Amino acid sequence: MDKLNEKREPTPALGIKDKYLEQLHSDFQLISEIVLTQISLASSLLQQTPNEVLLFELKRNEKIINSLDITIKEKVIHAIMLFTPRASDLRRLMAYHDMTISMERVGDLIENIIEMLLEIDFTMEGFDAYKKPLEKMFVQTNKMIQKAIFSFAGGSNEMAYETISMDDKVDKLERKIGRKLADGFSNETHTTQSLVNIMNINSISYFLERIGDKAVDIAESAVYLIEGRDIRHVKDPNPMEENT
Repeated sequence: MDKLNEKREPTPALGIKDKYLEQLHSDFQLISEIVLTQISLASSLLQQTPNEVLLFELKRNEKIINSLDITIKEKVIHAIMLFTPRASDLRRLMAYHDMTISMERVGDLIENIIEMLLEIDFTMEGFDAYKKPLEKMFVQTNKMIQKAIFSFAGGSNEMAYETISMDDKVDKLERKIGRKLADGFSNETHTTQSLVNIMNINSISYFLERIGDKAVDIAESAVYLIEGRDIRHVKDPNPMEENT
């Protein structure tokens, strides 16, 4: 009887581990939501004059992202030390670690973009036309980050591969903006402000392209979690395309 009763009792370590992983997932969801909010708020600067409330929210969110980045990394290390996780749990923990690095980097890139947007004067002749292509890049990178996060949360490798395939469009938009700037302003005499506009628009498009790369990194981490397969250096990572 004693042996039967011992088998029926729950294992405390398993309960603690599951709660710990749930908390880790909750922290990752929070950092993901804040990063997506930051992308949306930064995009709004293309169409509106920044106010104190908006700028305060952007700075506060960046601090939260940095804090969560440290918290999640520490929790991953503690989980490995405390629970000696099996292979599937270890993959999940490493996925959290890698994706959090990517999310924090996206936060840094957005911070750079915000600083540059605040310096641009789009009312100068010829520069208003760049709002639309930059807006397209914001929309595309935002979609990529969302899909990458959802691929992890929902265990969808299809959505992860879709995220990776979207990267080409962002790359093309970045090159298009660079060519347009070169063609449009190469033979003109520039003021200090027009030079700031040109350099900052070019840099913003580059940073948005880098955010797309970070979305790909997150999607690759999701694939590693779901399939146990590292596709970071694979030329054609999607096995589904080979069967179509």
